[in-house]
Amino acid sequence: MTMNQYEVSALTVTQLSKSFGSLKAVDDVSFVIQPGEVVSIIGPNGSGKTTLINLISGLLQPDSGAIVFAGQDLTRANQVGVCEAGIGRTFQNGRVFASMTVDDNVELGLHSKLTANRPGKRFSRFPVGNWVNLLAEAAVSLIPSPQAKKELAKAQGKIDEQIARFKTRLEPRRNHLAYTLSYANRRRTEIARALVAQPKLLLLDEPTAGMNQAETKEVLRQLLELKQEGQSMLLVEHKIDLVLTLSDRVIVMDSGKKIAEGKPDSLHENPVVMEAYLGTRREAITVRPPRPASDEPLLELDNVNIFYGLVQALTDVSLTVGKGEIVSLLGGNASGKSTTMKTILGLLEPKTGTVTFQGNNLTTASTAARVRAGMASVPEARRIFPEMTVYENLMSGAYTRMDRQGIREDLDRVFEYFPRLWERKNQDAGTLSGGEQQMLAFGRALMTNPVLICMDEPTMGLAPKLVEQVLEQIAHLRNELGVSVLMVEQQAELALSIADRGYVLNQGEITLQGSAQTLLDDPGLKEAYFGRQPEYNI
Repeated sequence: MTMNQYEVSALTVTQLSKSFGSLKAVDDVSFVIQPGEVVSIIGPNGSGKTTLINLISGLLQPDSGAIVFAGQDLTRANQVGVCEAGIGRTFQNGRVFASMTVDDNVELGLHSKLTANRPGKRFSRFPVGNWVNLLAEAAVSLIPSPQAKKELAKAQGKIDEQIARFKTRLEPRRNHLAYTLSYANRRRTEIARALVAQPKLLLLDEPTAGMNQAETKEVLRQLLELKQEGQSMLLVEHKIDLVLTLSDRVIVMDSGKKIAEGKPDSLHENPVVMEAYLGTRREAITVRPPRPASDEPLLELDNVNIFYGLVQALTDVSLTVGKGEIVSLLGGNASGKSTTMKTILGLLEPKTGTVTFQGNNLTTASTAARVRAGMASVPEARRIFPEMTVYENLMSGAYTRMDRQGIREDLDRVFEYFPRLWERKNQDAGTLSGGEQQMLAFGRALMTNPVLICMDEPTMGLAPKLVEQVLEQIAHLRNELGVSVLMVEQQAELALSIADRGYVLNQGEITLQGSAQTLLDDPGLKEAYFGRQPEYNI
């Protein structure tokens, strides 16, 4: 591609790749954003969306590929260079300075644009020279020159303009310390800080995360106003209705690759996109006829409400898992699945509602008490101890047990169930393949002698063949060992292929529930993951 072609576009990303060890987080991704265009990146958890934003913003350096913005090569630029080139950003987890006021936070966004107040700016790129820059800034702040005063006055006007964008939300709180703000107002402050420098391109990483419907609608209105003003934006967002309303184009990622790109309304029926979100429909896996599920509930959540600070993550969530059942907990990104799992395992305590296990109220019980009561966990991304051997990882699962004979028997059973682990019992766990690590995570959970195993995204990051093996192993756990399973899984059709029942979460509320087959045939399942045509009345 020639430089003339680069210059006609706001941003050109060419064959960008980034690996972390053996994991390819971004794999040969290319796209173009034209001036004034709004492009959204969507995809399942772990698809590489935030890594891509971090590469463009200079937070990470790519292994290969090119990033060119308005004719300037930013492939190896750091965050300062990217900012000075005219790219602003917000972060997935809001980053404001808690002990500074709203005004001060917004003013920080202008720092890269100041000249009279940063007379040593040209030295800031060098480790030693940065001290010259800092001393010069300190001198000007103590005895400001006329030019510095004029620059600050102009800067104040820009701050006023961005604060006014959020009207009654930020205007009355300009002198409030950021830690006193609501979560939504902290996110608004961060957006104002990114906008105050008048960036040519704005990178937004989940700008409405943690916001309710009314707050999301308000931010959407403000983003639409920016779009009308000609602001280029690259957006990562899990709220698909917002994406469909705001975007000119949508890029879909899965496992680090760009799998689709097009107009928002073209993606609903794209089979590749649907497979990335829902998985591939398959016939139910039956290793042997399952044991009949008991009518007696093993686990019950009753009207559970969970908050992260002022943000409500779960609203009146109620569900049951019967003895001998496989129950799937489904939903798109940020729907509340992992929060529900953490609540069951005692990592979060409900503000209201109860958690009952085997007839005992464990709402306020510790995680250790729940493990002793018969709960076990297979966490997301497996979380094995890579520098410990397979044997040592398995024995860590029996940490709370005192029955040596029972531990030996369960260890023999795990090795019988997973012969590959026996072959590699003295091998460091970090050297195992992804499928073998998943076997190890299952085996470690079994060493707690559980009656219920909670699994968080057990198929994440595995090749299709390994996914099928993992599903068969989960079916074995129930059918042969009688262990109940609660499985959080993003790939709905895969999860329901082995489940008895399922619940679908959307924005912290259960919106669908029923038998596996009922959910597979319900069009509401697709809407829960991929949204419907926009319903926002702006």
